[in-house]
Amino acid sequence: MLDSGESQKEVIRPDFNRAIMIDFLGATISSDTGFILLREIDERFRIIDPMEDCLEDLRSPTHTKHSLVQMVRQRVYQIAAGYEDCNDADFLRIDPALRLALGKDHQVGASQSMLSRLENDVLGNAVGLEALDAALTRSTDTLLRRKNKKRLIIDLDSTEDPAHGKQEGVAYNGHFAKNCFHPLFCFTSEGDGLAAKLRPGNVHSADGTLEFIKPIVERYRAWFKLFWFRADAAFANPEPYEYCAEERITYFIRLPSNAILERLLAPNLSRPVGRPPKSGIQVKIVDLHYQAKSWNRPRRVVAKIEWHRGELFPRIGFVVTNSRLPAGKVVKVYNGRAEIENRIKEGKNTLRWDKTSCQRFEANQARLKMGVLAYNLLHMIRQFYVWGEEVKRSMEWLIKRLIKVGARVSYHARRWYVHVASAFPLAHHYRAVLAWGS
Repeated sequence: MLDSGESQKEVIRPDFNRAIMIDFLGATISSDTGFILLREIDERFRIIDPMEDCLEDLRSPTHTKHSLVQMVRQRVYQIAAGYEDCNDADFLRIDPALRLALGKDHQVGASQSMLSRLENDVLGNAVGLEALDAALTRSTDTLLRRKNKKRLIIDLDSTEDPAHGKQEGVAYNGHFAKNCFHPLFCFTSEGDGLAAKLRPGNVHSADGTLEFIKPIVERYRAWFKLFWFRADAAFANPEPYEYCAEERITYFIRLPSNAILERLLAPNLSRPVGRPPKSGIQVKIVDLHYQAKSWNRPRRVVAKIEWHRGELFPRIGFVVTNSRLPAGKVVKVYNGRAEIENRIKEGKNTLRWDKTSCQRFEANQARLKMGVLAYNLLHMIRQFYVWGEEVKRSMEWLIKRLIKVGARVSYHARRWYVHVASAFPLAHHYRAVLAWGS
């Protein structure tokens, strides 16, 4: 309850101890000090800043308080901090850490209406989407250069993005049995976001596959000695096979079962004799050569047969490949494709990539691309600066433990002081990011 003399100050007093006074007037208190980490990563690798040269600002300079780049930063940083809705900007715009990250030391950030206009009028068109793609490419370039690997594995997958309004491009998808968008994603095997594309809900999973991956291949093929491509059964058609062969790409693509494949495999379907291993699963891997009617030549197909304890029939999976690796290794490489499914779930559940509630299709496309860009900024922190951890940290852990950190911000002698709690147990991660190059 509020005391009558304190109601205008929004002071709350819990019943268990009336001496405790809670208010929401801490204008110099930040709930998300990690905004500063995001700006440091962004600035160090020049991810968002070059967008200034790509976006045309038609506003009057005399009536402009926020540059387009500042607003893009604010929108991307908010998504990275777990605030996927533009409405949150009306509260976050006064956060002192966000203002410092945006370079607006003594001014508030942009409001919800300004960020909504940014999505719809500035980014929700061909020029804006191209600028976002370029920023995403810069973030990917940084991730790939820092690893200095000789092999690149790219994974392709689609997912459903449920919609509950009359947004452009929403349609019923029979496979997912819902009204939705049907976005397409491409990641590396280590979780680096390469590209994302929002598509109407009624398109096939493989729709536009080659147009989607060709720019990625053209940019990175020369960077790596080995270039591998993985996808599930929805992408099993001749066009990717032929394209990969032309570009010297090794592909591992799941193949749907059919009567001919099952007939070829029939001699190997008897259950192995002997005691099953402790896992209760007996496995047999078989190399086949198979040619579908739509193929111009036979291709190598690797079959994995699993007999599970207590199950009458075996589980069978097929992978079509042009690899010369041993059959067991082919299966192991393909199974690593599950990583992209985890990354998509992470993006949808933590950063709300499925928050595509704008009416215009292009504005929702911009939202999706900003979401993946926010993911890559966090992923850079995870890949480059989160050291000494026994497990690979999730996006949720990064946001809750490194971004959502409280601090008191003060200004004295022309300097800003951000006071984080002395008991903060993850200060070494902040030092790893901010002490770089100092």
